[in-house]
Amino acid sequence: MVNNLRWTLIPSDRKMPAQRLVFMVLSGLIFVLLVVLCLLLTKESRGAPQPARENAADIIIDEVHPENIMHYLRHLTSRPHPGGTKAEEENAQWVADTWRALGLDEVHLVPFDVLLSYPKNDTPNLVRVLNEKGEAVWTSHGWQKPLYSPEESSPEVLPNFNAYSAPGNIMGDVVYAYFGREKDFTKLEDLGVSVEGKVVLARYGEVFRANIAWAAERRGAAGVILYTDPQQYAPMGEDAVYPKTVYMPGSGVQAGTVLLTDGDPLTPFYPAVASAYRLPEASSSVPGIPVQPVSYDDAREILRHMGGPEAPAEWRGGLNVTYRLGPGMAQAGWTLNLEVHTHNARATTYDVVGVIRGSEEPDRYVILGNHRDAWVFGGVDPSSGTAALLEVTRVLTSLRDQTGWRPRRSVVVCSWGSEEYGLVGSKEWTEQFAKQLMDRTVAYINVDLAIEGNYSLRTLSAPLLYDTVFEAAAKVPNPDAAEVAAGRPTVYDTWAERLPDERHPGRPRVGIIGSGSDYRAFMHNLGVPVLDICYTYDPKVNVEPLYHTLYETFALVGELYDAGFGFQAALTRLWAIMAVDLADTQVLKFSLKEYSSFLADAQEELLQEYGDLISSRNISMAYFKKAVEGFSQAIYMFIDDLSHLDTSNVLAVRRVNDQLMMVERAFIDPRGLPGRPTYNHVVMAPSISDSYSGTAFSGLSDALDGIQDLDPAQQEERWATFAQHLAAVTHYLNTAAKVLSDDLW
Repeated sequence: MVNNLRWTLIPSDRKMPAQRLVFMVLSGLIFVLLVVLCLLLTKESRGAPQPARENAADIIIDEVHPENIMHYLRHLTSRPHPGGTKAEEENAQWVADTWRALGLDEVHLVPFDVLLSYPKNDTPNLVRVLNEKGEAVWTSHGWQKPLYSPEESSPEVLPNFNAYSAPGNIMGDVVYAYFGREKDFTKLEDLGVSVEGKVVLARYGEVFRANIAWAAERRGAAGVILYTDPQQYAPMGEDAVYPKTVYMPGSGVQAGTVLLTDGDPLTPFYPAVASAYRLPEASSSVPGIPVQPVSYDDAREILRHMGGPEAPAEWRGGLNVTYRLGPGMAQAGWTLNLEVHTHNARATTYDVVGVIRGSEEPDRYVILGNHRDAWVFGGVDPSSGTAALLEVTRVLTSLRDQTGWRPRRSVVVCSWGSEEYGLVGSKEWTEQFAKQLMDRTVAYINVDLAIEGNYSLRTLSAPLLYDTVFEAAAKVPNPDAAEVAAGRPTVYDTWAERLPDERHPGRPRVGIIGSGSDYRAFMHNLGVPVLDICYTYDPKVNVEPLYHTLYETFALVGELYDAGFGFQAALTRLWAIMAVDLADTQVLKFSLKEYSSFLADAQEELLQEYGDLISSRNISMAYFKKAVEGFSQAIYMFIDDLSHLDTSNVLAVRRVNDQLMMVERAFIDPRGLPGRPTYNHVVMAPSISDSYSGTAFSGLSDALDGIQDLDPAQQEERWATFAQHLAAVTHYLNTAAKVLSDDLW
């Protein structure tokens, strides 16, 4: 363009008059001076802090208002809003309208056509005990009993069900399988009790319910009944329950999905858009047996009628009955009937995505997310998180409007649809925009629920974000007055006191990322560092008692968990401060040393658990150890080079930040983990036996877990898998070290 323009203005076949030459020279000098001035102004504006950047945390702390969170939560919990329903769509529109009113730069409603699952409203799923004549002597409850809040009696409340259960009407013997873990089924086999052709009765509370259903189906079970035992869910006794306390009443039933995969089951690996190819439902990952949840009042009746030997002492729960293994009933000729009408149906679910555009790096994203759908009212899960997200967004726009602040990088806020069915909304969105997100996303901060207790902050995180949450938590005032009086004035102080890290005395514990919420695809598929926070219960309790029940209401949150909404306000402040820190800092403050320490600890644990077994096969771990050491060395070299960075050089800063963003991506194997192509992160992944919990080097440990109990041919296959994956992990550790260097070799 420049050359063409020059030759048009200055023909080569004639001489230029002197005055024209002088004019052109002066014009050129003026142009050069203007360019230099613009560059200097740009450089100055990039180097100088915007208004509010230096004291953003103080402004955020003052600006978060608990009454706003209360207002948002009251609206969100006013009616049931399961994924794919009209109520969920209306909530999506309300969130979008709220964000538009706040003046976000962009707001989008993003629809996906997905396979969801619902019960029949006029024909509830039931469990019956039948006598020798086939007559029902006892029948379970189709709905949960309203106990306190007026909305509990809403006609929009669905009957009790587990999503994606197969329909069926089964008559047969029942077997009690404790928590339905792999080791529990193995224990039954050791005791001579088979579940093949039987209905399995198992307790919620130790592993993801879909893992229970899958383990039972794989062993030939005809169906599964799930219940919450008062030993865990009503530990103070059956009289000290909701609405007096936060514990489960006898009529409570926990809903939830039993789909073991994530996202739309008909479009694996690809977004559920109009052009998508959809698998036949019979070829998808939906379960093949009926699964149904019941209350512990109903479970008591099933157990009371069961025959067979008594369950092991450790398997007995809190019901005042004799826990028996089965199979079958105590009365000759009696049987169990499981009748399930749950059906799958195509539905439209909506994500809502809003953007506060960055001033200097608009193509770099700090993403905040929470899902919006709930099995019933979702007072805790997810609406406490949705209310917090709305307040975070209001605070950030207020910061912009009052001070002129705008983030250096874009802040993207996401309200996901149909998470409860299997992270559907977030999984489809990350599949649709995978290339952009993998290239441009700095971090993803998730809040599935803001509060499930008021004991302490609980955090799951990639090691790169440890310092981000530590520093922010140390800035947020403690909402617990008793803790402040005890000399712990910040959220961090109570967290470190009540949930300490045994490996690092004096600092709080951070959990490994599993697959329990919408961070899953960002971490395990895209290689984006993620963080998930909430206020939680005392780990001695071990469960959120009213999780996914009718009783997860506004009253539960506002009257029993957080009167005054102070804990939710603290969580909101923490979320907003972390968002601004990640969006505004010139050089990303990723915790490289923490990642080095994490890998060293994970390697040590793996070798302590399986080192002798590995050595017995003459498999060398030397390259694996060297790769971990090389990653650590690369980090210290990078940190040293960082101290010499010219922060006035925009391209140099961008290069360093790109290298930092590449660290997590370097652990992504496009082929996936062994036998698990939907999980690509070789360092962190959910346990194969419990999708909720995260495990370091899961592909290696899963290959060795229980290997000695297999027959020789199966053992050889497992060892081959281990050796191949060990080579892959070693390669990606070396790759992660190299991305921190400017050198190709």
